[in-house]
Amino acid sequence: MDLLWNTHFLRNCFLVFSFSAAGLFGFPAEAQQQGHQANYTRCLHGYSGCDLFELTNDEKIQVQEATHQRNYNNCLHGYFGCDSSKLTGSEKLPIQEAAHQRNYNNCLHGYSGCDVSTLTDVEKSAISSGRSNNPIAKPQLPPNASQNPPPHYYANRDGQRVQSPTHSKTVPTGATAQCRDGSYSFSQHHQGTCSHHGGVSKWLDQ
Repeated sequence: MDLLWNTHFLRNCFLVFSFSAAGLFGFPAEAQQQGHQANYTRCLHGYSGCDLFELTNDEKIQVQEATHQRNYNNCLHGYFGCDSSKLTGSEKLPIQEAAHQRNYNNCLHGYSGCDVSTLTDVEKSAISSGRSNNPIAKPQLPPNASQNPPPHYYANRDGQRVQSPTHSKTVPTGATAQCRDGSYSFSQHHQGTCSHHGGVSKWLDQ
């Protein structure tokens, strides 16, 4: 009788322990899914804590595309972190034009970073004429720059797809600010707007 009672008691203890362990150490599928999504978001935006080994093949492709796009935007705007060795041949030309345009505007407005040696004779003449006729020269496109370059995009801190600052003779649809270098920003947040384009000249969303 005592043996039977002890066996019954031990079995009940084992069941209680099993249920307790499941409650303490079990991870519901929903929690695992949330953790996977959080890791995917970190990888997609280049945040710290990304574990590429946890991604599916489709997610890895999307992350690689997002990483390439971020690098392209860094190069296009002269941001830190640009790796020109990862650019395609078709991407290098607009980036070279954008770099030339930034330098031209730096020289035109007397900003730091002007390299006169890279200017054409036509650009040098335009800068000299503009300064002599107007001490505060208006932002303008370099004489040899593309007039309607194709727009490029980046993902902002909210994960939204936003058009990169663009030069245009007229105010583009959706522009929120005009930068001092003459480009138009489509930023959804005022903080940091035109930070690499001489600052904000005027807001268009107020």
